[in-house]
Amino acid sequence: MASASHSIEIAVPPDAFHRVIQDYARYPEFVPGIKACRPGAERAGVREVEYELDLGIKRVRYVLRHEELRPSRVSWSLVSGELMKVSNGSWELAAEGGRTRARYSVEVHLAKPPLVPRAVMERVGDELTKVQLPRTLQAFKERAERG
Repeated sequence: MASASHSIEIAVPPDAFHRVIQDYARYPEFVPGIKACRPGAERAGVREVEYELDLGIKRVRYVLRHEELRPSRVSWSLVSGELMKVSNGSWELAAEGGRTRARYSVEVHLAKPPLVPRAVMERVGDELTKVQLPRTLQAFKERAERG
């Protein structure tokens, strides 16, 4: 299982950044690797979102259940997916002056396809949490600060 947590400072207030996080339909415009994102209807702060992620060698589809607590938190858990057994995470947002301190945490456990060595699966998990995560955070920061 791979997990990671990173913080980043964004030059907008938490409510403005929370709006960027909740704008799932626009993720393909700025989130690295996301090729499609189809949000369901929001009901009492909860919605399911279907994603299509391009891993380079394969496109993967999965559905996450998002719980939104405006303006301080968005958390998610895996409903279904082709490659993952677990995908849990959250955005925790805190005001710092007119800025936001955003902490992104994620835990991913990949399902091991037959005949794929464990070391390869661990490398994929590391790629998702250690390489893609910083790129994703930077993409959200740039999107929010552009307005």
